[in-house]
Amino acid sequence: MQFPQTENHLREIRASDINELASTELGKNRRYLQLQPGSLNCDLTEVKLEGALLVRERLSTGVQIEAAPPDNFFPLGTVLSPSEGMRFCGNEFKKNTLIQATGGEWSLNFKGSLEYVGCVLSKEFLTQGAELLTGRAVPPEWFVSRVRLTDPSALNCYRHWIAKTIFQLENEPGLMANPDIRRLLSAKILQLTLNVLNSTEEFKAKLMPPTRRLRGVRRVIDYLKAHASYLPTIPELCAVALLSERSLEYGFREQLGVTPVRYLKLVRLNGARGELLAAEPGVMKVVDVALSWGFLELGRFSGEYFRLFKELPSVTLRRG
Repeated sequence: MQFPQTENHLREIRASDINELASTELGKNRRYLQLQPGSLNCDLTEVKLEGALLVRERLSTGVQIEAAPPDNFFPLGTVLSPSEGMRFCGNEFKKNTLIQATGGEWSLNFKGSLEYVGCVLSKEFLTQGAELLTGRAVPPEWFVSRVRLTDPSALNCYRHWIAKTIFQLENEPGLMANPDIRRLLSAKILQLTLNVLNSTEEFKAKLMPPTRRLRGVRRVIDYLKAHASYLPTIPELCAVALLSERSLEYGFREQLGVTPVRYLKLVRLNGARGELLAAEPGVMKVVDVALSWGFLELGRFSGEYFRLFKELPSVTLRRG
């Protein structure tokens, strides 16, 4: 399996809205939700090689990312600038850890800004290369989403090589026209990936089997994707989660750092923003969007909207 081939092997995206960002990453099955106040800016750079994709992404404020990558890809990442409260699948991110987002659905959330680098290998490229280089089959545990503790030296080589290579190719994009250079870069990232994976051991506080509390939080998150505008009550969310109010609140604070009530409001504000950006000025009114997402007081809605996105909903509607 190879990544789709186009003449442009370097892709750079600058986005100031999570809906715009998600629309550029349809093949990754990603969903973004802004969690923290501030103007969101995202810089994404991708370098397409033979069987591999190098990635660098910067996000300026706290976001929740949920994804279900296609099962023929092997995404692996590491953080350049750690963010406060960062969790992967509910597990706290610590020093010298590697994010292995390879086993179906995963989620990542953080409070501050975040910058990470990584690579996405095709599973065919990884498995064939690993067998050729090591003489062994790829272990099944490599295809499980989790946090891994790895050797600092191997991790630094992996992290710095990706960051340096992306920086060089941004400044000399003509190099990517040479297929031999792309082939050599692919071989290098495969070797670095094998080094960092082979030197890992299971993170002692690793991705544990979901507790009852975290399973309940997951059910509520999935429920709110379809029912946020319905204004569910806390008792209704407890019924969805199969948890008490106290356990549900503790689970949300543990996994996302916010209460269920706050998370619901963030989902509704993000949903309203998406609708405002998609609306035609003069056809849709701010008050209509606010009401459709359960905000009954326009003034309060505008104030909460401004505190999260740093612009008034009327401004969002005009530039939509």
